[in-house]
Amino acid sequence: MSSSQPNFVCFVTDQQRADHLGCAGNGVVQTPNLDRLAQSGVRFTRAYVNNPLCMPSRSTMWTGRTARGHGVRTNGIPLNPRIPTMTQALADSGYRTHGIGKFHLNCFGTPKGVPPETLKPEHFPESRAMWTGGRISSLPQPYYGMQTTEFVGGHGSGVFGDYLNWLNAEHPGRSELLQPKAGRPPTTGAEQSWKMALPDELHHSKWIADRAIAFLEEQARKDQPFFLWVSFPDPHHPYCPPAPWSDMYAPADIPLPNRREGELEDLAPHYRRVFEEGLPLSGRFAATKMPDECLREIIALTYGMISLMDHHLGRVLDKLDRLGLRENTCVSFFSDHGDMMGDHWIVNKGPFHFDGLVHVPFIWSWPGHFPGGREVPALGGILDFAPTVLDLAGVPIPEGDVPAEPECPRMPPPWPGVSLAPVLRGETSSVQDAIVVENDEDYLGLRLRTLVTDRYKLTVYPGQDYGELFDRENDPQELHNLWSDPAAQTVKQELQVRLLEELVLTNNPLPRRLCHA
Repeated sequence: MSSSQPNFVCFVTDQQRADHLGCAGNGVVQTPNLDRLAQSGVRFTRAYVNNPLCMPSRSTMWTGRTARGHGVRTNGIPLNPRIPTMTQALADSGYRTHGIGKFHLNCFGTPKGVPPETLKPEHFPESRAMWTGGRISSLPQPYYGMQTTEFVGGHGSGVFGDYLNWLNAEHPGRSELLQPKAGRPPTTGAEQSWKMALPDELHHSKWIADRAIAFLEEQARKDQPFFLWVSFPDPHHPYCPPAPWSDMYAPADIPLPNRREGELEDLAPHYRRVFEEGLPLSGRFAATKMPDECLREIIALTYGMISLMDHHLGRVLDKLDRLGLRENTCVSFFSDHGDMMGDHWIVNKGPFHFDGLVHVPFIWSWPGHFPGGREVPALGGILDFAPTVLDLAGVPIPEGDVPAEPECPRMPPPWPGVSLAPVLRGETSSVQDAIVVENDEDYLGLRLRTLVTDRYKLTVYPGQDYGELFDRENDPQELHNLWSDPAAQTVKQELQVRLLEELVLTNNPLPRRLCHA
């Protein structure tokens, strides 16, 4: 294996909070393999997504652009395949690129009111209807810069793709065990929850790890750097781990979520409606009002899904060691967004920019290059993932068509994110002092924009007179909204100006100017 460029193994989970890790101080959930990964590398304690939904966040991972830049403002918008991607830049520079598991760069569904059989399959390559209807049997190759893929779409009983095709071919009839009616119901009657009857050895988390191990074994025999995407669909709802993980945590041992009585009176009006009535949202439709015992069981089952994933992630890490690849492989771990998990009286995701949803795990490990065992409070996150990978690989950011000589010497950088390599190497404590989170909730006509700084978090709802302002230094749990507090108005105005500046600075500077006019 050549040592001129590092390999990359990127572990990605779906809907996992930053505080759902043992190494993050969670005293209940067991994540021994992620804990040892953090001990060998750098864990960012303040990493954020730039959009709290799957498709926009994942599109940012691959393109290095904000949702405004790549156009995937919310779920249900396919990523334009003409936009240059980090993975294609790596492939063009000689990397072997391979993706396993969930991608979600295209729609899982199909347009409303249009019969799926009338659509072109190549326009909806990740659609469940296309796969289960037999119109698609593999993703197109290459796929957004991935030279090859092994695909898992959906969640829980609704998984499909290469994994389900394998399960049906190798273990006929066993896919019925994915369904709730085959499993054990939750003891509290918690919604979207059951204990899956499918055995652990047939679960998609194990299949994803098995396929990753097979790729590493093949690649170890070659003199070529690689980029491996290992994306687990868990712990996204429905909450349905198989045994023994389904019984690993007792609901009675789960602390109640972060919330306070009367809190909804101080928040935007859609919070109360989501809690009491349920609303059409990009993440959830049902009301979130439920008994505490149901919340505890949901969290307990979520912890089971995380520990199951952690176990199989550990198998991949062990294989890296045994193959002698670890010293020249940069390993990263992160999630596309979190889950409210009952915090502030809300469950799942939607137009809520509290930390439970936008603060995610972010771990990087590369022995001999990043000092290990460090926790850093530097602001960073998903927008910085792609520029960091390309910086470490020594690969230029893809800019599309550019003139041989730049037309404008003062043009902005091609991507709005920054490389975190100086922080990872211990050369500096921080490379930025603000993060922007954006979220268009088309169902409600809301367009949220949030500014996160070292101390404050400000959320504005353009066209509305309400908003959110939290002083995280004095209120780290974000329980007291200062938006209307007379004593906080100067700070609010300063943050509003800063948010406007950051929105301009993170606008998409591509395509490049080719000539004067």
